[in-house]
Amino acid sequence: MQLLAAKFAQIATAIDATNAQIAALQAKLSELQEHQQQLLSVEQACQSAIAQIGTALSMLNHVDPSEIGTFKAAVDAQFGTDAIAFLEPATPTPAETIEPEPTAPIAPEPVTEPEIEPAIDVEVTVTDTPATDAPIKPATPATDIEGKLNKLSIQSIRKLASAKGIDAKGTRAAIAGRLKAIVTNADLRAIG
Repeated sequence: MQLLAAKFAQIATAIDATNAQIAALQAKLSELQEHQQQLLSVEQACQSAIAQIGTALSMLNHVDPSEIGTFKAAVDAQFGTDAIAFLEPATPTPAETIEPEPTAPIAPEPVTEPEIEPAIDVEVTVTDTPATDAPIKPATPATDIEGKLNKLSIQSIRKLASAKGIDAKGTRAAIAGRLKAIVTNADLRAIG
């Protein structure tokens, strides 16, 4: 009987070790799935931002093509700001190396992937054309927009900056400086 008791203890130890390895692998799987979901969210946000830039560029080309350079400079400035330096990149946690003990192979259970909804592309059509045959008014100069931005409350200007995907931190003048190249009078009326 003692021979069988020792064998049962040996098998129980092997089962416990395998269960510990399975738990560690499941934790790693969850971590990787979470990271994959974060990457998907970033991808969707980037695609949305690119689509919004395309829409804004099209609108600007329609309203005042001479301001396209200013718009490009504002977009380029986002990549050169100190705000990016303050962002902390994700630091992956070092995974523990798990050395499995040699055991007899066991057929794995099928793993079902979580269902991920596909991204939906939305095309925005903006019409600023008056419904009447009245003459089209010339575009408002950027200085007028900057003046209107500076008259907004700090809460309103931060809300507008967030809506436009611009950094909403800083003074009213700093935020207005970032917004003046991309905000239209329609945006200001919507906030007002």
